[in-house]
Amino acid sequence: MMKKLILYISIFLGCPFIGGRVVYENMQVMKAEVVSWQKIKSLQAEKTSCGEDHVTLQINGTNAAYEVKEVRYYIPRNMEEKFWKGSLRATIDGLPASVVWAEDQAFGDMEQAVREGHIFSCLVYNDTEYELVDVLFTGLPVMQIDGEMGAVGTRIRVFDPVKSVWSDYQTEDSNAYYNIRGNASRRFEKICYRLEFFSEDGSLGRDLSLLGMRSDNDWQLKAMYSDRSKLRDKLSIDLWNQIEVQTNTDADDGCHMEYLELIVNGEYRGLYGLVEPTDYKSLNLDKSRDYIYKVGADEWPNDQMFDQSEEEQSFVCAGVCIRQSNKEYGPGIWEPFRTFWNYGYEMESEEDMEVLYTYIDRQNFINYNLYCNAIAGVDNRFKNIIYSTVMHSGGIYTIRRIPWDQNYSWGDDFETGEDKDEKNIRYNEALYEKWLNEEVFRNMQLYDPELEEDQRETWEYWRSSFLKEEYWKTHARGLMDYLVDSGAFSRDTKRWPDSGNVQGTEEIEAFIDARFVWMDGYLEHLEDQELPFL
Repeated sequence: MMKKLILYISIFLGCPFIGGRVVYENMQVMKAEVVSWQKIKSLQAEKTSCGEDHVTLQINGTNAAYEVKEVRYYIPRNMEEKFWKGSLRATIDGLPASVVWAEDQAFGDMEQAVREGHIFSCLVYNDTEYELVDVLFTGLPVMQIDGEMGAVGTRIRVFDPVKSVWSDYQTEDSNAYYNIRGNASRRFEKICYRLEFFSEDGSLGRDLSLLGMRSDNDWQLKAMYSDRSKLRDKLSIDLWNQIEVQTNTDADDGCHMEYLELIVNGEYRGLYGLVEPTDYKSLNLDKSRDYIYKVGADEWPNDQMFDQSEEEQSFVCAGVCIRQSNKEYGPGIWEPFRTFWNYGYEMESEEDMEVLYTYIDRQNFINYNLYCNAIAGVDNRFKNIIYSTVMHSGGIYTIRRIPWDQNYSWGDDFETGEDKDEKNIRYNEALYEKWLNEEVFRNMQLYDPELEEDQRETWEYWRSSFLKEEYWKTHARGLMDYLVDSGAFSRDTKRWPDSGNVQGTEEIEAFIDARFVWMDGYLEHLEDQELPFL
C-alpha cells in the first residue's frame, strides 16, 4: 500500500514537469518550433557563430524590424488573440536557414511578457553556422524606415497583426520617401514625419491600406512629444469624427489615427501615431476646382499681404497656406479665403454677417466652436484649422472648419515664463470652467440672435447621444490600457525621459467630469454670459 502511495505521489509531482516538456516539444510560435535549451546547445554543437550582422529574421517573407542599439528584433503580436499569426523564417547571409525558439516560461503568460518587454531568444542556424538572436514582442504594430531623410531610395516596412483589415498578419515593404513634418516638430528631438509610398521604379504613388485605415500613398507620423498621455490627439480625432458623422457632407470629414512603434535606420524612436492626412481625397473635394486653406501659425493676414501673395503667385499668406496637391496657381486663388477673412474676422455689422453666411456652413461653425470648448482646445482657436472650401457655380462657395493637431486639449494648457522648457505645457484645472471663443464666432454671436439657441440645441443633442462622460472616460482608459499593456508606453517614456509622459487617465477623467457639466450650465444660460475675446 505504501509503495502505491509513493508511486501516485511521484506521478502527481512529476506531471507539471512532464506537461511542460510536452508543451515545449509541441508548441510553435509563428510556425517555428519551441525547443529546450538542451536542444539549442545540441544544434550549436560543431557550428561556429556567424554574428548578428549575417542573420535576418523574416515575417511572411519580409525582413523583420530590427533595433541596433539594443540588438533585438521587434515583432508585433495581437494581444486580443490567443493564437499566433504570421510565419517566421530566417536567413544567414541571404540564404535560407532554420529557426527555432528557445524554451521560455514567459510563453506561458504572453500578456505579462509583452507588457514588461520580456526578451525571448531564437536560434538561427544552417549546417555550419548559428546565431542566437533576441526578440521583443510588442502589442502594437511596428514600422521601420531605412534611408536618408529627404532622399529617394528609402524603404519602409510595416508589420501589423493588430489593426489590419486582413485576418492574417499584414506585412508591407515599399519604396518610399520621408521628411520632417511641421515647423513645431523641428524644435524637438523626437520629430514628426511625412511619408510617401511609391512604386518600385518610383514613377507612381503606391496606395497602401495601413493599420485598418484608408488606402493611400501619403501618410503622417505624429511624434506626440508634447502630448504627455499620448491620448489627447487620439481622443480629439475620435470625437470630431463622431461629430462629423452627424452631418450631411464629406467636406468636413476628419482624419483617423492609430498607434505604432517606430524604428528609423536601426534606432528606436518610440510611440507614434500614424495619421491619414486631411486632404482633397478625404474631404471628397475636386482638386481642379475646390480649395483647402490651412492656418498653421499665429500670424494674421491683411489686405496688403493678400495683394502681395496674389502678385507673387504665392501659396502662402502670413500664417495661412493653400494645400496645392499639384494645383497650378491661378487668378483669384486667394479670393474665397480673403472674402471669408474680411467678412468674418473684420465683421462690423449685420450686413457683413449676412455676406459671411452666404459663404460658410453655419452649422459647421457651431460644431467647431462647441467641439473646441468640449476639449478646451486652446491651440485651435485661430491656428491648427483646415478650411475645406467647396466651389459652386456663379462664384459661390462653402467654407467649413476642420481641426488638426489637438495636443493642447483635455486639460493641457500653455505654461508661460522664461524658465519654462520649450514644450511649455502643463495641466490647468482653470480650463474646467473657462469658455474659449475665437474672433469669427464671437462676431457671429454679436449679430445673430438665433445663434445662442442653435448652439444650445446642438449641445443638448450631443449630450443626449455620443457625448457622455462615462463613454469618453472608458474610451480613454481603453486606449491607455492598450498602450501600457503593449509595452510601448514604458519604452517611449524610457526613450524620451524629457517628454513628461503621464501614465494613467486621472487628469483626463477629472477634466471630462468637470468640463461637460460646466458647459451644460454655461450654455443653458448663454444669453447671460459675457462674450469673451481670444
